[in-house]
Amino acid sequence: MALWIFRGISRVTAALTGLLLVYGMIFAMEGMTTRIPVSPVHELGITALAMLPWMLLFSSGVEDLGTVTRKAWIFWVGTTLALALLYYLERHTSSSVLTKAAMPLLATAGGLMPHIVRRINFVFTLFSFAAGIGGLVLFYFLVSDRVYGSNPHSFATRGIGITIVTFGVASVATGVLSVATLRRRATSS
Repeated sequence: MALWIFRGISRVTAALTGLLLVYGMIFAMEGMTTRIPVSPVHELGITALAMLPWMLLFSSGVEDLGTVTRKAWIFWVGTTLALALLYYLERHTSSSVLTKAAMPLLATAGGLMPHIVRRINFVFTLFSFAAGIGGLVLFYFLVSDRVYGSNPHSFATRGIGITIVTFGVASVATGVLSVATLRRRATSS
């Protein structure tokens, strides 16, 4: 039971900090004077696919929390809040109107699929494991940059540093707890 609570919290934390980091890069690139021209449908597809892993990770976390508490409304309220966050963040980009309107809905619907179609529920575990690997890679580069880099004492801002470290810790915890859950299932059967 406690394993599911920690796994749910780490998945939600990894997804939220990952979304903040991704949108931070998007907002940083908004000031670029040159954009590669793409059609609105192409932009929608790329953006929805880029947000899908974060929504899968978030949905798996709120599903864990809803399962532990045995309250289905936790899952749906969490998903609605994630959808609202995507709409809010997308509102501040220079994406096309189609992308601003449809991408949050498509990414959230994709994140809900393993919850609705139980046969593909393994996707939640797969993306949690991938997040754990991503957190390990982040820490590898973070440590190598801090130890061997030219400026070992600073991030761009303290908030970015906290977000990056929180993402790394939550991602590694998500991966470890997903492997622990798989191991527990394997030994119990």
